[in-house]
Amino acid sequence: MLVVEKARHIEVEIRGPGADSVLAILRGVLPSLEASDDDVYEPVDGSDWFAALTAEVTPGASLRVYRDNAGWTQAQLSEKTGIPIPHLSGMENDRRPIGKASAKKLAVAFGTDYRRFV
Repeated sequence: MLVVEKARHIEVEIRGPGADSVLAILRGVLPSLEASDDDVYEPVDGSDWFAALTAEVTPGASLRVYRDNAGWTQAQLSEKTGIPIPHLSGMENDRRPIGKASAKKLAVAFGTDYRRFV
């Protein structure tokens, strides 16, 4: 038995420099393309929502995310930074502050700005 199926709806978001050019090319290749130009990008970094969200992120939580993303254990991070494992554990669990010197060591290890950890 043959079944007729509607074409599936595919939603793609294109933004950034050159988005208009890409959209023009797609419209040329796909004449039946339905595109919405009414969506406007709004930065969230000045919103109340973003402020509340970032207020919940502690330096220790940032450290843990960076370490997890790198795939490192606390022992591996300790070797790379010279910071003792118990200190790293305390920092990640917000029982120990991350000082400026430690933040700079962590920043070098992760290749980021030290202010992410203070």
